Amino acid sequence: MAILDLNDKNKVAAFQAFVREHPRGQVTQDPLWGDLKANWGHIYIYHETNGVIDAAMAVLTIEAVPGKLLAYSPKGPIADIQNVQLVKALVDEAVAVLPENTFLIRLDPEEPYSDDLNEAYQQEGFTTRNRQITYMHGNIQPRKNVVLYYDGRGDADKIVDEDSLMKHFKRDYRNQIRRSARDGVVVTSGDSQEDVTAFFDTYVMMAKSQNITHRPIDYFLRMQKLWAGTGLFKVFLAHFEDQVIASGIGFAYGDKIWYMYAGSNRAFTKHYAPYAVQWEMLKWGLSLNKVRYDFGGVGDFVPEDGLYKFKHGFAYHDAPVEYIGELDWVLDQEAYDQYLKGFSE
Repeated sequence: MAILDLNDKNKVAAFQAFVREHPRGQVTQDPLWGDLKANWGHIYIYHETNGVIDAAMAVLTIEAVPGKLLAYSPKGPIADIQNVQLVKALVDEAVAVLPENTFLIRLDPEEPYSDDLNEAYQQEGFTTRNRQITYMHGNIQPRKNVVLYYDGRGDADKIVDEDSLMKHFKRDYRNQIRRSARDGVVVTSGDSQEDVTAFFDTYVMMAKSQNITHRPIDYFLRMQKLWAGTGLFKVFLAHFEDQVIASGIGFAYGDKIWYMYAGSNRAFTKHYAPYAVQWEMLKWGLSLNKVRYDFGGVGDFVPEDGLYKFKHGFAYHDAPVEYIGELDWVLDQEAYDQYLKGFSE
């Protein structure tokens, strides 16, 4: 195991290439994510075999309990999560270099849940948080996700072109995408500051309509500055009569597209612009030969859940995805108990 020297440009480039190109790669494990989270501390740990990185773990730190640090590896590590000993070795390396007032190291990899894996981590000394958490915000990252698979799973055919992609959706979703085009909705994509600003306008509209909080514009402008020109980040904008009425932000890491943020103007609901945005983002994934398109989390896999109702229509043939959840390595039980109170329903 080793700690990444951020002054070693060659090793940083190798670390970034690994987290961007490995099938399990995640934008949240890229050192750029640490730069985006400017108020968090960060360290990066990696494992090599014959001089080649084969496991990586970004760890971000922040004061989450007075005087105590949470060390969080968002959607990490990038490793064989079935290899519990390897993951534990990454955690041991983190323990050795993190400040003494760290009370918790939290992992939440995108690994399917199984009773056997859950038990294996518990036997190794981890506290696992998954099926006993009964509401969406009990975990930092959603544990239940809707994912479209381009490679054909379950009763679905492999998606090889736009026609087969369209057939993957529910019939009414296909109609709504076509209706949007007939109405004159046009979707563009880019990674400029202007694109981000246009996205933000619809993002705020959606947040207000749903009475939820939203991130400030500076967060997205930092994002744009960090990822512009990489080809890994795109902003999609649905235009109607010279105004942007819906939007989405996506990242292309590993074998997937991650649909991360969205916005819409409800005054134009009848034009189905969010469906048009998804259509273009899904075509982006197809053009990059991705395996997965991650629509993100839902509260539960039931029609009454609004997020699930919208997302499931695109991944109509794909089984819901349930992840292993949070793998917590507790260093200070009292501080940990205090921290968890903030996640009580």
